[in-house]
Amino acid sequence: MTISIQGAPRKFEQAELDRREAAWRSMYHTTLHCKELVRGEIPYLFLQAVSKKTEEGYILDGILPIRIEAMNYSAYMIKPQDVQDREIEQLIGKVKDDYVIELQAELEEYKKLLKAQLLESDALKEQKKLDIAKSKRLAEIEAEVENCFGELQIPE
Repeated sequence: MTISIQGAPRKFEQAELDRREAAWRSMYHTTLHCKELVRGEIPYLFLQAVSKKTEEGYILDGILPIRIEAMNYSAYMIKPQDVQDREIEQLIGKVKDDYVIELQAELEEYKKLLKAQLLESDALKEQKKLDIAKSKRLAEIEAEVENCFGELQIPE
């Protein structure tokens, strides 16, 4: 099988990084990443936990339901903006690192394929040279054999 490289490795593009960062920001705000679950086994402990989180800047989420069951009281609270900003910055840093690692891996794969392609090309050239030399030597041997013994002479 002949190795053939198609195309070239991708280059770093700020637009691609911006797109990935925007996707992660959107994911952060539309999932439970920006929320924290507050629980309490009895109503008093639950209300105490909600009150403490409210003092820390958390806001009770108006979309997700508040659970009020026996021994299981819980509600999601939206994290304060400074906490969200810190978490998003950590995510964005990881997004950039992952993008760079992905590009580096792709570059290494292309280098590996090019090396294999060049080695295969050299091997094919060497094999072709050997085949030509072998066929020349075979022709020389056949000529020598013919010169040595010639044709069978049958009298008429």
